[in-house]
Amino acid sequence: MIDRAAKRILDATLAAAGLVTAGPFLAAIGAAVKLDTPGPALFHHPRLGRGGRPIVVTKFRTMRVAAEQAFNPDGSRREVRAGDTRVTSVGRFLRGGLDELPQLVGVLRGELSLVGPRPDDLYAVDLYREGEWLKLSVKPGLTGLAAVSGRNDLPWRERLLYDIYYAHHRNIWLDLRIIAKTAALALGIAGPGGVVTRDEAASFAGSAEAVQAGRLIEAAVRAQLGTAPPSSPQP
Repeated sequence: MIDRAAKRILDATLAAAGLVTAGPFLAAIGAAVKLDTPGPALFHHPRLGRGGRPIVVTKFRTMRVAAEQAFNPDGSRREVRAGDTRVTSVGRFLRGGLDELPQLVGVLRGELSLVGPRPDDLYAVDLYREGEWLKLSVKPGLTGLAAVSGRNDLPWRERLLYDIYYAHHRNIWLDLRIIAKTAALALGIAGPGGVVTRDEAASFAGSAEAVQAGRLIEAAVRAQLGTAPPSSPQP
């Protein structure tokens, strides 16, 4: 309970400070996005929030309007890579940090946290398996354990290993370590990794404890959404 209260205070304080600091630049960034390519300055997309509740994630638009979406064999969305022609000129500069600034409003509203698993698309409820459902037991975040451990360089299910670990082991000190690592990555003074190893994350994700907890979360989410488990195993 103390950690939850401390986390909310940390979220609200840093989000408010970030919006005040970045405020003068938000309008300029929005104007640059609109001048670069036709379309709105902001991109709104529905994602999965805590407990499977849909939330709307708002970012500065970094891709061309109506850009075709690409998917991986496991059904997850294919992440944007260097040289992706769908990304605009301004978008290349914004991606990975500045495009996320509008999400600070979501942190103030309590829908997001500064630190937490990156929110998945709504259809991910048909892709999660066993312990992976633990991801939905916490608020999604602007940065997280998976993000500082490789983010888009990791396949989606690899990122889920870190999300599962974080959901169970989260505490204010782990959050502070992730925030510090995020800052170090942004400044180019550190590489990814070093907070929790892949072996640590994978070991817990495959444990009976994680699987059992995941099943409980799945049951609660499916009851809320009114959906049944898929009839065939997921890829």
